[in-house]
Amino acid sequence: MDEIINEPAVEYQKRHFTIEEYLEMENASLEKHEYFQGEIFAMA
Repeated sequence: MDEIINEPAVEYQKRHFTIEEYLEMENASLEKHEYFQGEIFAMA
């Protein structure tokens, strides 16, 4: 039962947003987000 299963690694695709895209999304959202270097993070 010591069988090793090799699965391909899932490639993580980060999408970089423009400030305009972030502001448009933030205006339509009920939740608040933070924009940092093209990435958007949900705020607690």
